[in-house]
Amino acid sequence: MLDGIELWLRKAGGRLLMGVLTTGYALARERWWLPLRVLALLVGIGLVLECGVETWKLIRSRESAKTALDRLEASQRWESVP
Repeated sequence: MLDGIELWLRKAGGRLLMGVLTTGYALARERWWLPLRVLALLVGIGLVLECGVETWKLIRSRESAKTALDRLEASQRWESVP
């Protein structure tokens, strides 16, 4: 169970956090130029939707969370090796 939570946090949790923060920041800035606020709002909504898509992929995956997490960690180790 904890492997699934860790996998979701690594793959989708960051996008959700950034989407909510960007959307909130766009709504809080009243003195910004309107097209800039709308652009920031759309970026935030896009990030939240992308989190939903990634969550759906994780739920529908036939691979176990432990295997997917091991594969993700192995690919990150491989990228960090010079």
